[in-house]
Amino acid sequence: MACREWLMFALVMVGTVSVEARPGQKGKIPILGWNTWCTQNTCGVDWCTSSEVLDVAAEIKANGMQALGYDHINLDDCWGERNNVTGQIMGDPIRFPEGMPAFIQKLHDMGFKFGLYTDIGPNGCHHPFTGSFPLYAQDAATFKEWNVDYIKFDGCDLPRGYTAEELTCNMSQALLDTGDDFWFNFHCWHTETCAKCGTSFRVGPDHHDNWESTSGIIDLLQTRQDFWGADPDYGWPDPDFIYTGGQGCNSTDPGPNHGNPGPSPPGKRCPGQTDDEYVSEYSIWALAGGEIIVSSDPRNMSDLQKKLWLNEEVIAMYQDVSGFRDVKMVGNGSAEFLTDASCGLQKQLSAHSCEVGKTFGCFAENQSMWTSDGCRGVFNCDGVSSVVCDQMDSTWAMCKCVPGKIPPSPKSSQSPQVWVRPTSDGGAAVALFNGNDLMNASMTVQFADVPTRGWSTSTKLDVRNMWEKESMGSATGSFTVMVRPHFTILLKLTPAQEA
Repeated sequence: MACREWLMFALVMVGTVSVEARPGQKGKIPILGWNTWCTQNTCGVDWCTSSEVLDVAAEIKANGMQALGYDHINLDDCWGERNNVTGQIMGDPIRFPEGMPAFIQKLHDMGFKFGLYTDIGPNGCHHPFTGSFPLYAQDAATFKEWNVDYIKFDGCDLPRGYTAEELTCNMSQALLDTGDDFWFNFHCWHTETCAKCGTSFRVGPDHHDNWESTSGIIDLLQTRQDFWGADPDYGWPDPDFIYTGGQGCNSTDPGPNHGNPGPSPPGKRCPGQTDDEYVSEYSIWALAGGEIIVSSDPRNMSDLQKKLWLNEEVIAMYQDVSGFRDVKMVGNGSAEFLTDASCGLQKQLSAHSCEVGKTFGCFAENQSMWTSDGCRGVFNCDGVSSVVCDQMDSTWAMCKCVPGKIPPSPKSSQSPQVWVRPTSDGGAAVALFNGNDLMNASMTVQFADVPTRGWSTSTKLDVRNMWEKESMGSATGSFTVMVRPHFTILLKLTPAQEA
């Protein structure tokens, strides 16, 4: 069939369909894996070849990642072409000379599951790589024939006259119609249909290797949706890739047809975040997210990568789905309350605590007030409201009791946050995340804030630092620790063992 004829035939085969419930075992627990996207290049300049991917897979198998659950090897927008005569999707013959079925079989023989990228439109986000429109059923049948396990369905090049929801669910149905149990991942339009049509779905825009992007995704994970959770009733929220240690360093397309040098050497990374920020990224993804796909090079692993990626305690928490639907961010450090009419706090602006009589107060009938020890905020003072006393880096400050312009509230990710997640052993995981840019924060988890536990101010719990794999003793009612800027301390709380 000529190219024009098969295209016109396929166009009339795409239409609105209802989607069946997703069958099978995929989606029971969130997955871990690796993706090619930023491994040997900066993000957005994807590079993948059979030899690179097999080399990375061999390293993941050898370094212990696979044994801990990193069992997905996924290609991003770097592999697919369309045969101009048959319309069949195929791998780039230069990058994958053995052909896709043989390449995929090599990964399966190593014990991995295999995932690949396609797009809602006729082209991928990075042309000349192909998308699947209008050949959804044909490509789904090909993916079944190749024994593909995971499909990433991107949202570029949306065909005119269709909605993303309509076409995404059409592709979902095409995959279901093959009879295979695919993991289906896509950009979500934030309704319960996302869970009906897929296994996991993005909570927001692409995640990039910089703090602004990471903190923005953390903000999005706070808005918990009723349709987030384990298949078949729900679906997993995907925060997008994790970049521990940094993306690759080459910023130009190193493809064989471009005459440019090849990609960065294996294991060379150019980090866009600090080590503390990478700790926060992995911590919140693991506690509050539903997909962990690393997109940094695992070859020649750094000490940080080993510490974060090979931590069996954190991975066990991530895969313990019993408390996932009870994940909550229970405090953000921006307290708003009044103490009394003469001297009170309207809005705290600092990470440091503001307590009347301790770190702020008003001079009697003097129309002035004081702050100390890093307290900054908006106050009531001698009957005057909206008094801004906001002197940075000051151990002691005095302010006149006159109304001021109240600063806008920061993004919630710029304030300290306490995240909690019940666990199946009767305990809970807690992330103490300090999103403040400048100051350390004294952070407290109140045990009574953990859902479903019935803990109170008299509850005694053992406290363990999961990243450091060490006990932090026992505490009653609450636990407080100092957290530096952009860092997260990840705790495990369990009922105290009496001596």
